Amino acid sequence: MNNIIILYNRMSRNMVFTSAGDNTRFTELWCSKVDQNYDIYVLYYGNNDVNFQLYESHVTFIEKSEGSKFQNFHKFWNAHPEIIDKYDRFFILDDDIQISVQDINKMFDISREYNLEICAPSFNRAGGSIVSHRITENKKNTLLSYTNFVEVNTPLFNRTALDNLMKMYDPVLIGYGIDYLYIIANGIKKQTSYAIIHSIQCINPKKYKTREISKVPNSNSKEKIWRNYAKEKNIPGSFNTKNYSDIPMPIS
Repeated sequence: MNNIIILYNRMSRNMVFTSAGDNTRFTELWCSKVDQNYDIYVLYYGNNDVNFQLYESHVTFIEKSEGSKFQNFHKFWNAHPEIIDKYDRFFILDDDIQISVQDINKMFDISREYNLEICAPSFNRAGGSIVSHRITENKKNTLLSYTNFVEVNTPLFNRTALDNLMKMYDPVLIGYGIDYLYIIANGIKKQTSYAIIHSIQCINPKKYKTREISKVPNSNSKEKIWRNYAKEKNIPGSFNTKNYSDIPMPIS
């Protein structure tokens, strides 16, 4: 643990986790020790000591570890059950997601208020966000949409949903397909358990020409790895995304 003293926010039951490299602005965007209602945990896969020290000064926990986001979270989950047990909500973010402290706070609040198992903020296409799945794009005048899909770059889990994912997750998986897996692990037919939060927007930016994920072994085969895993486990390799119902924004 690099001799780090872990300082918990005693008011927080919320964890933000990321696997961070050297092309990230999370210290500017997600970090405010005065305002945030969550603790930040980082596994760092870069090799820049200056960046490591910068990140260390902003977060609750940091450790060096090679791997993709869920590979590193799986390592952390198994290595530190005593830390996991301190939290009941987990926002597992890609390190390049552009979202404010205030909106992260609201994500945790809405997750609890609506008893959501898995949810995510919407993507702001007008602000430059990549939108890979139409149901994740921001809807005006909508608080949230109940769906059967939450994209892998921004999921927020309650503890039970995360437990169910970890029981099925295999660290050979590298991003691709994990968003199908955590829905399958928690019940593919549920209609009010998973949601896109349209009252909160974030930006999933265009990727760098040389993506840092390319440093992860077998990253070029991530789709094939998922297909083989799904076949082996006899689970769907994909499914049609659905928007079940919307909750409109309350009238001011």
